[in-house]
Amino acid sequence: MCLLLTVNAILQANEVQKVKPLTIATLEYPPYHYVNSHGKIDGITVSLVNHVFNTMQQPVVIRILPWSRLLKSLKEGIVDGAFQVLYKEERTHYLDYSQEVLMQEVVTLFIKQGHKINYSGDLSLLANYRLGVRQDFSYGPVFDHLVTEGVFTKLTSKTRPRELIIMLERGDIDVLVGDLFSIPYQHRQITYETPLHNFERLQPDVQVTPSFMVFSKVKELKNVREQFDITLQQMKKQGQYQSYIDSWSQ
Repeated sequence: MCLLLTVNAILQANEVQKVKPLTIATLEYPPYHYVNSHGKIDGITVSLVNHVFNTMQQPVVIRILPWSRLLKSLKEGIVDGAFQVLYKEERTHYLDYSQEVLMQEVVTLFIKQGHKINYSGDLSLLANYRLGVRQDFSYGPVFDHLVTEGVFTKLTSKTRPRELIIMLERGDIDVLVGDLFSIPYQHRQITYETPLHNFERLQPDVQVTPSFMVFSKVKELKNVREQFDITLQQMKKQGQYQSYIDSWSQ
């Protein structure tokens, strides 16, 4: 019996080794996915994706690519899949979207701790405050419409969130509009160099947008996509998913 079990274990191990690694792409977007100080691709969504594929016993190689090149690689089947991709109808012609939401991208509002702001969900109430936003970045249809209509007359835009964080610290802006995880992560990075005041989050959030795992239709990986969905769903039910999220929100 022991010999039979050993042989079966060896056969199963050999089968796993025969599984061809998938090339999965994403873009540089800390703290979701980025290259850390050791040259490794790390991040909250990277951890989630790796855990799902490890559970599936499906080896993967994760690569970071520029966004336009990433989409082109998916269209041509140069890469097998990508993650944290927003849903767009035109992309369904060449992408097989997962059914399970991989990550909710949350646009929210940050103020310096102790600063009082009159806000209850009506964004127009912020018209008299100095807002900091990323240049050429969309914060959802409601916010973007108010910008177009000229409701926000004290708007400052910068290309890097780091610049906005420093402006909020100095009191040059009253409210920083940004991603729920990205802004606190970068705030902590700056604090390692120079102590900053803590931030407070205003609620309700500006917008919540789901992002997904996708697979190139050229590669015909529907079965892998279905298994990915099942495994991710089990992670959510068992609490593993939320533990990953919580570990990055501290």
